[in-house]
Amino acid sequence: MLLNDWVYAQCIREGVRFPDIPCRSYEFYGQCGEDLIVRALLEARAASRGVELKTRKYLEVGGNHPFATSATYLLGKTLGMTGVIVEANEDLLADLRKGRPKDTVVFGAVQDEDRKTVMLSKSNQSELSSLDRRFVKEWAGGSVGEKALVEVPALRIDGILAEHFPDAPPVYVSIDVEGLDLRILKDLDFSKYRPWFVQAEPSNHHIAGNGRQIFEFMATKGYDLIAATPVNLIFADRTG
Repeated sequence: MLLNDWVYAQCIREGVRFPDIPCRSYEFYGQCGEDLIVRALLEARAASRGVELKTRKYLEVGGNHPFATSATYLLGKTLGMTGVIVEANEDLLADLRKGRPKDTVVFGAVQDEDRKTVMLSKSNQSELSSLDRRFVKEWAGGSVGEKALVEVPALRIDGILAEHFPDAPPVYVSIDVEGLDLRILKDLDFSKYRPWFVQAEPSNHHIAGNGRQIFEFMATKGYDLIAATPVNLIFADRTG
């Protein structure tokens, strides 16, 4: 059993005894443990509806690494779910397909226009790559920098849903595209596709007030903000 180091370190700092029952450390992969939150939400809603989660899927827009900061890996490992992972950086596809063999990995950049290709600004830290070149160049005061500017296939989220989710929409959609999350949410046809839960990264440090705009937009689509971490917002469909 892995122990919760935070508990024991705090006991040492404060000079109090260790607990009699070992404190377990729970496995997670999301940046701030969002996957633990989402797993609990999914299990609760599935139980209330009598749904077997192994039969439902997820969509992760902006996959990056198969495990590190992954919004969906825990769901596959512990719930037996599978889904679609979209990644715009071609350099990352091999590891995604190796590490996530049960998922469908799609190459392309999700945006909100009918185009064949778009230009991706590849950051020297792959997690920060974006279609918003200014986001990449200005991150951390420009200390990280741009690795390359490359042309990649352009995708739209409804097209992905139509192709890969013909029978039922994903129960969970995670969007992490460094500054463009709101535009993609606005491009999603919520009248046709209604995930149980939607996660988005507000990037308030780059776009002032963007989190509030995402919150207000999602409210108009019938989604309530149900959880928030330092880097992500999680919304629940209030209509079903």
